[in-house]
Amino acid sequence: MRDLRGSGRLRRTLIGVLLGTALLTGCAEKQEANDTLPSTSASPTTEALPELGPADFPVPDEARTKDAAGAEAFLRYWIDLINRQRTVPAGQPLRDLGPDCNDCWRIANNYDEALAAGRRYDGGKLTLNDVTEPQFTGDEASINFGVRQEAVVMVDAAGTPVDSGLPTQPNLSSGVTLVWSEADISWLVVSMTLG
Repeated sequence: MRDLRGSGRLRRTLIGVLLGTALLTGCAEKQEANDTLPSTSASPTTEALPELGPADFPVPDEARTKDAAGAEAFLRYWIDLINRQRTVPAGQPLRDLGPDCNDCWRIANNYDEALAAGRRYDGGKLTLNDVTEPQFTGDEASINFGVRQEAVVMVDAAGTPVDSGLPTQPNLSSGVTLVWSEADISWLVVSMTLG
């Protein structure tokens, strides 16, 4: 009787050597380039968005998408813009981004009148407390939110208060309606209520 166990080991060893040789030979052989590889030429880039907002504080790209994330990002930018323009004070950027918004124009006019009178606002920073999911109707997005407004007082050039001001408001129930502008590739404010 013959012992076949030894020949099985030999066979597995030979198969392993042959497979290893085939794999190594395949790596060493010259291969032709694939005709279906992508072109090395530069791919077309997305056209840059038109400038919108103050040159040193433009509307960010993430606020310029026609979806819920873009609408919320625009609201966050808008609140930051109101805070920024109050410290300048200057209202034109608020008019530019809220061309049909009465309250936006009212705030913008207040800022311009303060500047013309040599006055400024001390305090008044707005901070979003919570933001609901935007609700869409066609090209409009409505967002309800709570906002904290720090105490604010109007002061003259010397820093002397010229009015009694307003105390801190911890959570003003607020809302904004935005409309998508194809021309600007951005949201614009149609209406806004703070408190």
